[in-house]
Amino acid sequence: MSSIKNAQAKYSLKGFWQRLWALLAPSHRELKRLMFLIVITELSQFAGPYLLKRVIDLISHFSIEQLKELGMFVAAVFVADQSVSILNFFTDRKIFRILVDAEAYLPTRAQEKMVFLGLSYHEKENTGNKIAKIQRGVDRVMNLIGNMCWEVVPTSVQVIFTSVILLIVNWRFALVFLFFVPLFALITFKLNKDVFPYRKRRHDKYEEAAGQMAQAIININTVKSFVQEKREVREFGVIRDDIKRTSLFEFYKLLNFNLSRNLVIDMGRISTLALGVYLVWQSSITIGSLVFVFTISEKAFLALYRISRLYDRIMESSEAVDRLSELTLEVSEVANSGRLKPEKILGQVTFKDLDFSYDGSKNKALAGINLKINSDCVTALVGPSGGGKTTLARMIYRHYDPQQGQVLLDDKDLKQYDLYAFRKFIAIVPQEVEIFNASVRDNIAYAKPKASIKEVEAAARIANADEFICQLSDKYDTLVGERGVKLSGGQRQRIGIARAILANPRILIFDEATSNLDSYSEKLIQEAIEKVRRGRTMIIIAHRLSTIKRADKIVVLENGRIVEQGSHFELAKNSGGLYAKLLNLQQLGDVV
Repeated sequence: MSSIKNAQAKYSLKGFWQRLWALLAPSHRELKRLMFLIVITELSQFAGPYLLKRVIDLISHFSIEQLKELGMFVAAVFVADQSVSILNFFTDRKIFRILVDAEAYLPTRAQEKMVFLGLSYHEKENTGNKIAKIQRGVDRVMNLIGNMCWEVVPTSVQVIFTSVILLIVNWRFALVFLFFVPLFALITFKLNKDVFPYRKRRHDKYEEAAGQMAQAIININTVKSFVQEKREVREFGVIRDDIKRTSLFEFYKLLNFNLSRNLVIDMGRISTLALGVYLVWQSSITIGSLVFVFTISEKAFLALYRISRLYDRIMESSEAVDRLSELTLEVSEVANSGRLKPEKILGQVTFKDLDFSYDGSKNKALAGINLKINSDCVTALVGPSGGGKTTLARMIYRHYDPQQGQVLLDDKDLKQYDLYAFRKFIAIVPQEVEIFNASVRDNIAYAKPKASIKEVEAAARIANADEFICQLSDKYDTLVGERGVKLSGGQRQRIGIARAILANPRILIFDEATSNLDSYSEKLIQEAIEKVRRGRTMIIIAHRLSTIKRADKIVVLENGRIVEQGSHFELAKNSGGLYAKLLNLQQLGDVV
């Protein structure tokens, strides 16, 4: 329960409404207009009870000469009610427009923020958590807008106007009303402060549950292969049971506080009625005034109770809104501050005194890297697992920035370039090619969405993918399933190569593109690599040294440092070097 105590200490509404207002930035003008319309609508609703007061006062001292006046007041009641209906029509129309607009731009902006954030954010956050954060946040904001516009704001305006009118009619009514309203508000605030930690814990568990479910589904092949279905169900059930216990405790606490709130409301109503009866008996007010005062105060007291219940729901939503707001305020660790937008590049990459650590600690993934990758050449990065090969390639993309040193592209620091301008000259074929649940054509054309079918087919032929694609049921229009489940590893790799070729990059990176493939698939991919190497800067990361024997330069990394570099023949001759050792182990059939 320590987490709940910590959350209790952090409870504060300060900034919540500012964060909500910031999320609704595109609707600010419409919301301001709506607030004005709501004030006019709520003010007009006092006309009916006031006209009813006049009718009752006339009836109390009725004479035939007053018949015309009485008829006019009765007609005025009808006109007042219709005016309120028309104002409510336009108010509701404005609210619906704001809701529809918000429902469109909130998830769109959240998704935009998510895809533009750096890799470091996505590597820290679970996929299910991220999706749940957006979905629950958007849903809660929509509920908040509806509750605020239809209930909270109108009721608040009503309570303010009621206080003023009661003060005008008789200051003692206002005194009674203003005694019970703050008392009621104090109880409501105390309630939400007490249940806040349980709400926070519940939302934490919602995200944990979403993450657990997403991981089980994403890795369903492993789950089923190792017969872990029951384990996944059990672990998910444990989280949901925790949510159930927390929810019950939270809502039982709400019910207990509701008894106190009901008592305050009932005391306020009976006090107003008793005071009114006394003042009529003393002839201080008319019967019509009593009806008018009791009608508007009764309405305000009941509205006050309703608004408190809505406030409970608003505060229940605050945690989800805060999490969505935090997402929108996330800042990518890689700032796109460069202005250079080259029309073309040579493709020369230079690392100068580069140090990098993923978590900023002394445990460096790369240390003291000084390396020049020449344009129009093939450079291979080899070494034991965890040596820093993939991390070095990520530096070229500027997925991360080094803590020290520089990465230069054509002798200019990468930070001088517009992030998206220079990345269009680079393509990568990773070890695990990411395949979308779309057609083969769409997956290849992802690098160039407007590519013609002829361009897609040409890229597939170069990647040696055309042969298997033409054997599929719908050829290039075949849907490949989520994560390319209908394709083999080699087929996915060849689609990845075709995608990279279609992008026509100046720098092409192959990151362990053949490490998990059979000999036939490896041969096809090696042929594809040979076809596209001309006129490009090519970087090949490989464990299988047979893949990179023809590279112009081989760079050997170990523990984040460059320990050797040279051609295959130069490094193979150095019997005491790491490359020669790795080469010997592979020739013996050992796994490196």
